[in-house]
Amino acid sequence: PKRPRHYWRDLREREAPTAHGADGEFLQELDLPATQLGRRGFLAGAGLMAAAALLGCGRAPPRHAIPHLRQPPELVPGTSVHFASTCGACSAGCGVLAKVRDGRPIKLEGNPAHPLSRGGLCAIGQASVAELYDAARLDGPRSGGRSTSWEDVDRAILARLSEIRTSGGAVRFLGGNLASPTLRAQLERFLAQFPGSRRVTYDSLSCSAILDAHAATHGVRVLPRYRFDQAEVIASFDADFLGTWISPVEFTVGYRTGRALEARPPRFSLHVQLESRMSLSGSKADRRIRLGPGEIGLALTHLVARLSKLAGAPFPRAVLEPSPVPEGELDELARRLWAARRRSLVLCGSQDVDSQTIVNLANQLLGNYGATVDLAQPSRQRSGDEREVEVLRRELEQGQVAALFLGMSNPVYELPGGAQLGEAIRRVPLVVSFAERWDETARLAHHVCPDHHFLESWNDVEAVSGVVGVFQPTIHPIGATRSALESLAIWSGEARSAYDLLRANWRTSIFPRQQRDGSFDTFWDRCVHDGFAEVAPQAPAAAPFRTDVVRPVAEAARPAPGALALVLYPKVGVLDGRHAGSAWLQELPDPITKVTWDNYASLSPAAAAALGVKDGDVVRLEAGQGRVALELPVCV
Repeated sequence: PKRPRHYWRDLREREAPTAHGADGEFLQELDLPATQLGRRGFLAGAGLMAAAALLGCGRAPPRHAIPHLRQPPELVPGTSVHFASTCGACSAGCGVLAKVRDGRPIKLEGNPAHPLSRGGLCAIGQASVAELYDAARLDGPRSGGRSTSWEDVDRAILARLSEIRTSGGAVRFLGGNLASPTLRAQLERFLAQFPGSRRVTYDSLSCSAILDAHAATHGVRVLPRYRFDQAEVIASFDADFLGTWISPVEFTVGYRTGRALEARPPRFSLHVQLESRMSLSGSKADRRIRLGPGEIGLALTHLVARLSKLAGAPFPRAVLEPSPVPEGELDELARRLWAARRRSLVLCGSQDVDSQTIVNLANQLLGNYGATVDLAQPSRQRSGDEREVEVLRRELEQGQVAALFLGMSNPVYELPGGAQLGEAIRRVPLVVSFAERWDETARLAHHVCPDHHFLESWNDVEAVSGVVGVFQPTIHPIGATRSALESLAIWSGEARSAYDLLRANWRTSIFPRQQRDGSFDTFWDRCVHDGFAEVAPQAPAAAPFRTDVVRPVAEAARPAPGALALVLYPKVGVLDGRHAGSAWLQELPDPITKVTWDNYASLSPAAAAALGVKDGDVVRLEAGQGRVALELPVCV
């Protein structure tokens, strides 16, 4: 077809070689589309660029990117390298690959070779790289609220510890779950200097009822490892295992493995969720049944009564209230669970010990122990004991503690009655915190010895017995922080680096548990390269199941007429609040409500209509006869 004359002229201009070579090499080098502008387009673009240049004539704020002072020979500036490490954002111990450019970690991804997470990484793990550069982190030790040097802090702490050792005072260590074998061993050596000292563990998102239930039914206080990849029928009672319950990344990988139509042979598990609120797990379930929070124990009792009848086993006699779940639904669920014996799984997220013992009986009747409920390779997460915390609280109130060491935790914020606990902590003669930030509990400490971020330090974690993850530093510490391993070693009279402490503990306690490598150096190099080690698990031997400790829940605990039931739950982004300072996570929409940044009161459409409220209205919630009150916007 005929073309206008300027078409061929513009085509020649587009195809002409540029000053930087033919075919748009310069543009490709800049990663821009390899196209050339015509004369009119160039003049228009030049005018726009001139206007932008005039508007941007102000002085820009200085930004410094400091390169290596001594460039390592194996690194090329601007080229990224990856290090296998472990995520320390929570206690799950997922494997990560840290992308490092010019000595700075810039991205975390899951390690596909890790036996637990298998390439998965949650939102908190992804955002933890931003917390490394958070300006709110403490940049060095503090004494009396003021910055000081490590020499002065060590001198003051050692002097007080010498007095406590002489007087025979009590020393306590209060912290979250301690799944690091090396840190746990170093802490035991430190506490051994003080007769009668004790470590007290708590979890702000507690599973204490599960551990107490297994102590009653199996004689060992242990948290099982739940094998979703082996389960064909899953009955979950208010356990959001895909969202926030125990180890959601590991559970999501196993859940996906059991629901793979593309596998050979194809598999697709049945998932029934009975819960009080719409959770992430409930949104994925094949069948979702609504239950009030006080009806879970009664529904479990009715289900186990049916399983006992199918098994021909005796069940404690009790006069039960009618089931809150339709009888037909319970009959069908019991039938499907019984048909999938040793390939089924019953879970409960309740903190009621009686409900958890009933769950144990259900899994025992179904033959799930040793199959989908693993006690031989148990989880090391959430091992806190709420009864020990109450004992410590009484000791603090009575002035029986001479020194209190606080791990990477914030009990004044996280535990119930935090204000009263804070007043008791103020009366302790020596309070030392390892907090990374100036939080509510760190403000009460005489000395704050901030620990490294997990991307800055050597450490380890055994989230599941037999799988030990390695932390390795990907950047030089940004501030004058110090590993808790090194701090405890100095106060024990054996100043050593975290790397030396880690290797020494692995040589004596981890290396003997493996059979693959003949020398420790070979074993160590392989583990640092892979980011983890698989060794023989260690677990206490369970006793025969005790049916006599199972007590049926005969009635539901429902709110008074006209009252509402309040369900408190952790958010996928900030969990118990320790990650609330991350803007990345605050901006993460809730997977169900899609709300960001703030707390809110979720109401069903029926409840909102009955109260006469709509989205955005502010309501006041009171509990305990008005002792606790919250004002929150409504989300219908």
